[in-house]
Amino acid sequence: NRAIDYIHRMFSEDVKLEDVAQVAHLSDAAFSRFFRKYMGQTFSDYIIELRLSEACRLLLETDLPITEVAFSVGFRNLSNFNRQFLKRKLMSPREFRKLH
Repeated sequence: NRAIDYIHRMFSEDVKLEDVAQVAHLSDAAFSRFFRKYMGQTFSDYIIELRLSEACRLLLETDLPITEVAFSVGFRNLSNFNRQFLKRKLMSPREFRKLH
């Protein structure tokens, strides 16, 4: 629970598996195995999903530029944000905003 709370507080920052593992008092490898087993996805996939969920909320509730949305949820690279968004939401952030 401490690890998940930490992830949810820090997801827009540069969250590293090593830092979260330390919060959980586990080695990096043990935390990675534990996380995948109990969350059903990898640590990095979970972070991406969390960031994209917040990005969707911002796209719907604000008029912030897409670049600002991407950076505010923790993506450090706009092309990676667009690629991850398209891969997981099956449309671009612009299309998502326009559709909804």
